[in-house]
Amino acid sequence: MLSPVGDPVQGNRLTVDALARATGTTTRQVRALQTRGLLPRPHLVGRTGFYDTGHLQRLRAVLRLQDGGFSLAAIAALLQAWESGLTLSHVLGLPWRDGPGADDADAFDGFVVPQRTRLLSVVPTTVFDAAAS
Repeated sequence: MLSPVGDPVQGNRLTVDALARATGTTTRQVRALQTRGLLPRPHLVGRTGFYDTGHLQRLRAVLRLQDGGFSLAAIAALLQAWESGLTLSHVLGLPWRDGPGADDADAFDGFVVPQRTRLLSVVPTTVFDAAAS
């Protein structure tokens, strides 16, 4: 009988062990990220949970941000903003750097970013300190 677990690049279903191996982390870390809401729960087939390509991509993004110095709270805020359709410009409260209206100083007047203070307050200072060095 063929196993439902396959190559993550092909988008097949992965068990928690296969997902952890594919991302270079542990099953404990995967489950901890689920508990914190950073990774969606797996799709259940019977009593077995399976992860798809979306889970794999999101876990890689979370681990990459964590390696870059972002706290789990900052990552959660960024993911929440992304899920809400906000762009980086929205999250930062800054206008686009290029594109239509980039030179128009009035184009961004009056724009209010939801929870802007909360989003910016969770970004670790170590990222800014590292950038300033």
